[in-house]
Amino acid sequence: MIQCMLYLSMRGALVVALLFGLLWSGQSISALQGNQGLQGGWAIDNSGNLSFPHSLQNQLPLIVNAGAGWVRINFRLGDCYSNWTVPGCNGYTALERYDVLVNDARARGLKVLGLLSNESWPGTQSEWTANNAENTGGNGDNPYLQAFSQQAAVVLAKHFQGRIDSWQVWNEPNAWTTNPSPGVYEGGSFIYPSNFAWLLRHVYEDTRQAGVTGIKFVSGGVIGHDPDGVTRTVRGIRVLMRGDYHPARPNSTGALPAPSAVPSGADYLTATYQQGQSKAGWGELRQTLGSYPLDAIGQHLYIDQYGKTSGTKISAYLDDLRKAYVAFEGLDTSKKTIVTEFGWSTAFVSLALQADNLKIAYSTFKVTSYLTNAYWFFVQDVPEADLYYGLQTGGSVRDGYKGKAKPAFRAYQKAATY
Repeated sequence: MIQCMLYLSMRGALVVALLFGLLWSGQSISALQGNQGLQGGWAIDNSGNLSFPHSLQNQLPLIVNAGAGWVRINFRLGDCYSNWTVPGCNGYTALERYDVLVNDARARGLKVLGLLSNESWPGTQSEWTANNAENTGGNGDNPYLQAFSQQAAVVLAKHFQGRIDSWQVWNEPNAWTTNPSPGVYEGGSFIYPSNFAWLLRHVYEDTRQAGVTGIKFVSGGVIGHDPDGVTRTVRGIRVLMRGDYHPARPNSTGALPAPSAVPSGADYLTATYQQGQSKAGWGELRQTLGSYPLDAIGQHLYIDQYGKTSGTKISAYLDDLRKAYVAFEGLDTSKKTIVTEFGWSTAFVSLALQADNLKIAYSTFKVTSYLTNAYWFFVQDVPEADLYYGLQTGGSVRDGYKGKAKPAFRAYQKAATY
């Protein structure tokens, strides 16, 4: 017993000494993995490569070191692939490339939120929005949405069953860049609510009919922003992105929440539920499957992008969206919000303010009972894409693009590992 106690004492002293040595040498110590998430760079480039400057695979160690428990992966095909199962420009299938990445992430203890975005199946915005009920008199369904569900969502959900149990359907469906006439929206990843309602239904039904079980589907993160929008870089050009939605002919079906008090994405989500009920058969689906075709509600928060935020303002945006889906799901709903993107760019705020805003956000999220978790955007700067939201700088060829930790990195380790 004495020898055992002596051994444990010596072992404890050794651990303390090692930790002190690491701190003294300036090396970082990984935070304990929590329930919060991070997003990194492209999963594959347009040649089908996994490893390249600022690639997600190269950033996985950084994501683990930050203390994240989840990683959000955008399942993009890129220029190398026309679909998920046929070998592309490099002789591999897209599924084979993503197998490597997903297995690597899981081996590091990370859970995966898979993103089914407009990059997951080839098509144009005119194809996504064809036959929309809002402006063409259609019902919202179209061949692109059907193919997206069968050829992307079903294929991916089946292939990764048991490895990925959470999927997000579309990315920022309410994000547009131009509003040429009342009720008409173009640019960005915008898709009309009637189209989005059908997409959610197809994915929900088709995956179940294909035998996929135990999957949670998160409705595409609706973007919330300040009244004047948010600046984005799209294909190297800075544009003003907005997400506020005002249909030319409002659909008044069903019980409605109060009009959105802030541009949180609530008006668009309300319209999606309305179109789902009136055009996409959501009521019948709920009777058959016991739920409308979404298990959680995604939200993106890009507010106070040029200054200090507050817990009060963040809560206002969260509450506004919450009221929208509760109006349709009921006060006793078990469905919750997931903030699948939020962040501040050091192109617009100081390093210190970025860290402060991160801490304010996570302290607010932590006490919000209906919030599952939140994903900071990005883990590392990607200068070639004009993205400076990272917890770490992008580095250069001289340091292997490792970069240096910003104050926000330590702030994330402390604030987000719960």
